[in-house]
Amino acid sequence: MRRIASCAALTVLAVTTAGISTASAADHQRRVTTRNHAAAAAGWLARQLSGANRDHFSTSFNGTTYVDDGLTADGVLGLDAAHVAQAAAKRMTARLQKDANAYAGTSPNYYPGSLAKLLLVAEAQHVDIHDFGGIDLVAALQGEENQDGLYDDPDTQYGYESPLTQALAIIALSHTGSASDAPHGKPVKWLVGQQCGDGGFATATSDTPAAKCTDVDTTGFAAQALLTAGSSTAAHDAISWLRKHRNNDGGWGLDVDGKPSSNANSAAVVAQALLQNGSKARGPLRWIIHHQVGCSAKRARRGAIRFATGFEHSTALRATSQAVQALGHRWLGHIDNTGAVDAQPRLRCSS
Repeated sequence: MRRIASCAALTVLAVTTAGISTASAADHQRRVTTRNHAAAAAGWLARQLSGANRDHFSTSFNGTTYVDDGLTADGVLGLDAAHVAQAAAKRMTARLQKDANAYAGTSPNYYPGSLAKLLLVAEAQHVDIHDFGGIDLVAALQGEENQDGLYDDPDTQYGYESPLTQALAIIALSHTGSASDAPHGKPVKWLVGQQCGDGGFATATSDTPAAKCTDVDTTGFAAQALLTAGSSTAAHDAISWLRKHRNNDGGWGLDVDGKPSSNANSAAVVAQALLQNGSKARGPLRWIIHHQVGCSAKRARRGAIRFATGFEHSTALRATSQAVQALGHRWLGHIDNTGAVDAQPRLRCSS
């Protein structure tokens, strides 16, 4: 992955902690503030980590709390995109290495979507992509490609492979640092073959794509993969589709029974695709910033990105992990922690 300079617009105050005690360093970190939207969101995100080592995000289902490795991976990419909270990002990466087999499967039955996320994390964090928790992420992901070019999930009962996971795999394998790893031919052709007649993409794999599609998220990820792979016509059609599917409130989101509902995750994926295509993505970024929790809210919530309206911690956690990548003006494959700092800045609310 190419080297990316530290973001010059990052207005974090006094982030150097060399030469001070652990106690004073912790106090110092609590006092670091910023007006940079990405840094403030990432600082909030880092403060939500769970566990004795503060190294993962958790999710609850039926009253039981689980480690959420997928969300943790998204969080690492968010912190790296904002170029802050690197001590936290390193702990999270170490936890993902520890959980690699539980999250991505074991040979020969790996889950391509999980492998791709871990590969993106490894690339952004500059750790060994050929030995990530004992998995050669590149070889394992390449080994899941079937005769049609699909990175095929072995779990036929649930069929987790999809246009979205295919897009993640194409992006991740294109940024290993070796041109020979980049997918060409069949994997890209398979993804293009899933494009609907109007340029969008559907959530699920289809033998015959529909004339019209309604999935903003899948289309946003697919657009990034197609841009990465140099499939210009298909990428142009996907970008055009995204531009046409902006909601009346200025955002993007799921089409529920013909009534689109905007949310921060969808707006972020759209922003990433538009940024990669050379746009400033003012529309989706403005929508995200409008949904960032500001100084009038409780201190513990400031900097977070609301999923839609109101504030709910679990949805804000997922929204912020995706939105901060876009706020940092980084798309997938373009995220890198070079020059990042350890600070976990809070939103600055005083002059």
